[in-house]
Parts: sequence; C-alpha cells; structure tokens
Amino acid sequence: MLLSRYICMFMIYSLLGWIYETLYCTIRTSCWENRGFLYGPICPIYGVGAVLITIISGLLPQMVIPEYVVIFVIAFLGSMVLEYVTSWLLEMLFHAVWWDYSNLPLNLHGRTSVLTSVGFGLAGVFVVDWLAPHVEAFVNSMSMVHVEVGGLLVTAIFSADMTLTVSALTNMARIVEQMDESFNRRMEKLVESTQKKSLAIKNQIAVESMGNIRRLALKRVSGFRYPNVSTENIKNILHIRQHDEKKE
Repeated sequence: MLLSRYICMFMIYSLLGWIYETLYCTIRTSCWENRGFLYGPICPIYGVGAVLITIISGLLPQMVIPEYVVIFVIAFLGSMVLEYVTSWLLEMLFHAVWWDYSNLPLNLHGRTSVLTSVGFGLAGVFVVDWLAPHVEAFVNSMSMVHVEVGGLLVTAIFSADMTLTVSALTNMARIVEQMDESFNRRMEKLVESTQKKSLAIKNQIAVESMGNIRRLALKRVSGFRYPNVSTENIKNILHIRQHDEKKE
C-alpha cells in the first residue's frame, strides 16, 4: 500500500516536471520541445527528486534552524548529486547528452551548476510546503483498490516505456558509432591518398627542375635522409620523363 502510494506520487511529480520542462523550453525557444528521457509525458528525475525530498522532510527532527532552510540546503545539494549522476549514467550508456550547463557559471562538467541547483533548492521548498500536501491529499483520497491498481498500472506503463526507450537509444548509439567509424575510415583513406598525391607532385616538381647531370647523379643515389622524399618515386618519374622524351 505504501509503495503504491509513492509510485502514484512519483508519476504525478514526473508528469508535472515534464509539463514544466516542456513549457519552459518551448517558451524559451519559441518552438515545441518535448522534453524528457522517455517517450511518455514524464520526467523521472523530477519524480525521484520530489518523492525523496518529501520523504526526507518527514524524517527531519525538530531543529532551531527553520525547516525551509534545511529543505533548501538538502534540495540544493541533492539536486547537484542527482543531476550529475543521472547525466553521467545517460552519457555512459547512450553516448548522448540531455542537458548541458557548460554555458552557465559555476558548472561542474556541464552536468550540474550552482545556478540551476539554487532553482531546484527553491523548488524543493515549494514542493514540501505547498505541492506535496495537495498531491498527498489527492492520493490519500483514493481507495486502497484504486491506489494498488494505479500503482500496478503506472509500473507497467513506465516499464514498457523504459524498455522501448532504452532499446531505441541503444540502437541509435550503435548506429551513430558505426557512422563515426565509417566516417573516420573514409577520412583516413582521403588523407592518405591526399598525402601520396602531394608527395608525388612534390617529387615531380623536384625532378622537372633538375638538369641532365643531376638526373644522372640521382640514378646512383639509394636514398635520402630528408623526410617525405622517396627515391623510388623520383626515379620512376625520371623513367617516365625519359620515355616521353624518346617518343618526342
């Protein structure tokens, strides 16, 4: 029963987080942005954070420090850890980035920042003092059967969405990796071919600037100590030029 309640609360907070993220990004960019890791309209990181902060707030003892200050500090530090770990895991698993704070001051590897964590700290106070009582009252108003069925239904939908998303992202990561390898191979061949052509042109220019006496001397040379100078290439060019001169 208690687990089902928390599952329902997690889904509500995740939905509200998705609505906030989508509206904020859509207004900021003036175009529709469906924010979230999963296909469905939920942001699990918001659900996890909100449920955790409500549980922690209920376990806090009476202190001299105002409760909202403690909640702010916990939400501030907790959001930094949660964002950093989540971002790192997603990048390691799927080689992709869902958010990047590199353009913000006081950021940590672009995964989290002081400014955004201050916002989440304030959001934590808002959740505990205002939002959580309404969400808990809504869930508590549901019958035990509805809570259990809702918890099972939410778990099934979330699991299916997670499986579909992970499968799609894994395939995408594999395709991107293959494309990257193919591109690197093509570029390596292009650079190698360009270097060979460039060396051949340099050798040809060098041979064309030689007189007959230097050409005869070159035939007796077995090699050079200068980099990128191939004796065989120069001799081959000489042979071709001599053949052309005989034809003329």
